[in-house]
Amino acid sequence: MIAGTVRTALALATVLAATTCEFGGSDVTPILTEGNPPLAIVAPPAPRPPLSLASGVAHALGRAAALAPFFAALEAIDSGTASAPVVIIQLGDSHSASDILSGRLRDLFQHRFGAAGRGLLPAGVPYAYFHPDLVRVAETGAWQRASSFAAAGRFGIGGVIQQTAEAGARMTLTETEIAGFDRGFFEVLRQPGAGTLRLQIDDGEAHDFATQAAGIAPHWVEFNAPPHSHRLTLTAVGDGSVSVLAWGTQRQVPGVVPGIVYENLGIGGATVGVTGHWDPATVAGEFRRRDPALIIVAYGSNEGVAPAATLAHYAEHFSARVAALHAAAPGAAILVIGPPDVDRRGQNPGPGCDADWAPPPTLEIVRGAQRAVAEREGWYFWDWQAAMGGPCAADRWARQTPPLEFPDHVHQKAEGYRLSAEMLFADLINEYRRYRARSGAPQVGS
Repeated sequence: MIAGTVRTALALATVLAATTCEFGGSDVTPILTEGNPPLAIVAPPAPRPPLSLASGVAHALGRAAALAPFFAALEAIDSGTASAPVVIIQLGDSHSASDILSGRLRDLFQHRFGAAGRGLLPAGVPYAYFHPDLVRVAETGAWQRASSFAAAGRFGIGGVIQQTAEAGARMTLTETEIAGFDRGFFEVLRQPGAGTLRLQIDDGEAHDFATQAAGIAPHWVEFNAPPHSHRLTLTAVGDGSVSVLAWGTQRQVPGVVPGIVYENLGIGGATVGVTGHWDPATVAGEFRRRDPALIIVAYGSNEGVAPAATLAHYAEHFSARVAALHAAAPGAAILVIGPPDVDRRGQNPGPGCDADWAPPPTLEIVRGAQRAVAEREGWYFWDWQAAMGGPCAADRWARQTPPLEFPDHVHQKAEGYRLSAEMLFADLINEYRRYRARSGAPQVGS
């Protein structure tokens, strides 16, 4: 009875709304608050409208016209008119789960356009060897992890749900950048009988958030934090089970031209089909909150080594899955990264290939389907295998000194991923320069 009363009180506190009066006038601006004690929360941004290009400009840009929404956001940073960080979201398999390819891309974009923090991450520690750049993540207590790898559920783009009913079980996100963060957020799954989650920034005041609700639905809480905050902690109170989908931090300093937030969300062993395991309403809500200017889709390595019979309708499947992501963020540009070169023993070697290692024929089926779909749908396609040097590049990278590829001929070493990131960044920046030149805009940086 006491626990129910506490949850009822917290639920009422969650929907509290405070008001403040502007000095010198009678205007009243509502400030939404949640939690106990109440914490002012940040409303979602206005949806990013789709960008239309004049036909002459689109023709001049060619296939790079697909990146115009992203380039317009970068141009706003360069011109000093941007009002919020430019968010890039990379979705994919193990190449994206490891924050090496994405980490180098983050470094390059943030060095060129400014750094605005780490952004969204999966809740807690989503898998072994999780080592995201710019932050440290830790868990204590009994958290149970559900993954979207094998089954559908109320998952978002993080691909996991972390759940616990243990009092005192906590997860901690610590920024390693000196600048820290001034904006934080987390996403929970509200449901009947659920418990309370406690939020604390550094050693500041704790705020309790009820996750109990009449139905099951995701709920996003976003808030401003003191400048240069470094630690975000979520703790289960123990009055019921709590479920966390995602969390993150960034910098959004008023009066300062914002920079780039680059978010990587990958699942080892995944194919593009894993995106069909995510809840469409949850994904749409996350994209509305994160407002990405660019979504990078990087699947294909696992499909490329699958039996050919499984790929009979791959083009249609890939198109439907990526189109669903684009529909949830219609104002974003879509960049499809084709699979890197992946080699297997016992294949028929082609020109430039060693007798023992060559790409399986199915890899080209996947790459060709992705390229054709991207061209048809107006998405930008980047050929990772071609950038590496063509078929059998994985074998050459594995045999060179020092090697850029692991002996499995699938995964690159850190130096290989960084080189791949640098080649992709160079191609994107060259396309951005062409975009800027089409209107005579001054070229800024490199």
